[in-house]
Amino acid sequence: MSAAHELLIWGIHPILEILRNAPEQIREISIQQPGSQKKLQEIISLAEQNRIKINSVAVLTIPGEVNPNHQGALARLRENHPVDLNELLKGQPALLVALDSISDPHNLGSIIRSAAAAGAGGILIPKDRAAQITGTVAKVAAGALAHIKICQVTNLSDALRALKDSGYWIFGAAGEGHQTVYQADFSGPTCLVIGSEGKGIRPLVRKQCDFLINIPMRRKINSLNASVAAGIILFEVARQKNNA
Repeated sequence: MSAAHELLIWGIHPILEILRNAPEQIREISIQQPGSQKKLQEIISLAEQNRIKINSVAVLTIPGEVNPNHQGALARLRENHPVDLNELLKGQPALLVALDSISDPHNLGSIIRSAAAAGAGGILIPKDRAAQITGTVAKVAAGALAHIKICQVTNLSDALRALKDSGYWIFGAAGEGHQTVYQADFSGPTCLVIGSEGKGIRPLVRKQCDFLINIPMRRKINSLNASVAAGIILFEVARQKNNA
């Protein structure tokens, strides 16, 4: 991976979270000296325990960032290689997530983190016109990238059709869905489709959905943020599968 595409995260708390939960994801850490803060010392200690290279620098700079609040710590992550659809389907994961044109890297990172926490086996992301795995995404996901497979697909509709041929039921999250997330039956192999922040699920992708589901809301609110909606639905899917 070139320096221009290097996955970087900065800030004490994001780095500590990855060190505590997925230290194998970190390649090396740079600490700005003097680094006497207690939390910086904890970063150094955890890095040493996990045999992660530590660099001491006089001035910490982050490419492409103006006045970032790095708090004296920067971590370089190992490259996360996407898998193809066949590899993703090995072992028939009970839960997959497909993202249709999610463009906000913060939403992508949050969805990755929620999906990993809910036990999803992988996430499908279109190669074009969608957020890709960047340092911002890795920072928001806070270690979750080490625990979930990312599959980049050229055509999301074709990928969903292949999932259906493999026995998956495709559930699309849509405000006009005919059943609520709590009425839906997620007991079988499940793929949850989350649409873009503005337009939702595109028509061609929607055609591949077996069911359209909605989140019931008490007040007249048209929709939720994509990552919030994904989190709510994912943990209902996980609840049903755990009960089963």
